[in-house]
Amino acid sequence: MTYRTLLLSIAACIAAAGGAAAQADSGAGSGFGCQGLQSADPMAALEGRDGVFYRLNLDMRNNHALSPQTASMMGAISDALAARGTTLIYVPVPTKSLAMPATLPAAAAGYGFDIGIAETVYRDFLATLEAHGVTTVDSMGAMRAAEGDPFLATDFHWSPDGARAVAGAVAEIIRAAPAYGDIEKTAYTTETGEMHQRYSEMRKRIQAHCAQSIPRVEMPYFETTAESAGDASGGIFAAEAAGPPIALTGTSMSAETDFHFEGFLADAAGAAVADYAITGGNQFGGITSYLLSEDYHDNPPAFVIWENPIYNNLGEFGETPLRELAAAAASSCRPLETSMPGPSRLVADIGADTLPRDGFVRVDTGAPTGRQAEFTFVDADGIEVSATISRPARYDATRWFYQYAAPLWSETLARVRVDLDQPARDGARLELCTTKDIQS
Repeated sequence: MTYRTLLLSIAACIAAAGGAAAQADSGAGSGFGCQGLQSADPMAALEGRDGVFYRLNLDMRNNHALSPQTASMMGAISDALAARGTTLIYVPVPTKSLAMPATLPAAAAGYGFDIGIAETVYRDFLATLEAHGVTTVDSMGAMRAAEGDPFLATDFHWSPDGARAVAGAVAEIIRAAPAYGDIEKTAYTTETGEMHQRYSEMRKRIQAHCAQSIPRVEMPYFETTAESAGDASGGIFAAEAAGPPIALTGTSMSAETDFHFEGFLADAAGAAVADYAITGGNQFGGITSYLLSEDYHDNPPAFVIWENPIYNNLGEFGETPLRELAAAAASSCRPLETSMPGPSRLVADIGADTLPRDGFVRVDTGAPTGRQAEFTFVDADGIEVSATISRPARYDATRWFYQYAAPLWSETLARVRVDLDQPARDGARLELCTTKDIQS
């Protein structure tokens, strides 16, 4: 084939794909009389086969960001957890297009989606994290092997079948881990109940562009109960006195009871699960709220499961949230002599010889009531540099905040001041924290 012939062939393919996309947006070939989906605002969508709909912006992505720096920081978090006897298992939920390629429309190619490239990127994503010491789960493979459709046809969440398949894959890793032999075991039974409908904002938005009713979001109820009570206290949550064998963090995929991921995981793993996932918390809400909680601080679990859709970029907010997670996971701190000139202000005199550039200052507010802490580093000349850590509304309020020193540090550092959004409680203080797993 000549170069000119190759160019003509590529152009023909692009034109055909573009034509398919235009035809789909006009409503031609729609099974539900849908028009204008691909240009809909705020959620553009594609109608696939068998009543399955895909989000245009998220499900049609071939690539998902994971920089070397982010992968290294994830490794640091895993190492810090391991030092406290906890195994991190990261669960990157694939896009709907990766989990359900058989129902993709021909128009997907017109938007640049290539299933072969997307699969390669997904596997490389897992391999990169594994190379940095992070245990990962092949959720794509698990969901493709699910008994039913792994995603809801007209919603972006996984289905109970998809959740159950991933829970089984996570449980295989847990059962194969050396730590599994040391945790309390509990046998569970999961029963299927009546069908019910779930409200879906995605379905509502799509339906507005369609003449006929698109598939409703329906699923059965599930109930998981303990057959034998280990430390489960009659349910799937671990007893408060001893820390859970398995702590589950993540997004609405894990938090919403309709999908029953927590129950499926407890059943498959044969161990109690405590669910700390947060709906609307995105990539960091659940894991940050948990690792900054008294539950983790006082009673670390044997396993932390971190579920996160792969399109939620771990590096979206820079290094700050990852560094705080690593410091919180290590929780290796010593108190500083602290004064309180005001109810919400804590101050400690500390020099660069005491606080290394790659260290952390932690404020212990005395109670999990805080959502914001402003750290101010003051040098010998009185020059101040500040940074603020905030907990979004959907995160849990926390007792602790960790500020990485490097962005604020100077060789003439003399004092650190922290201003809180809430009055400090009894026992509040500043602390110096270090971890060998984090490099400046």
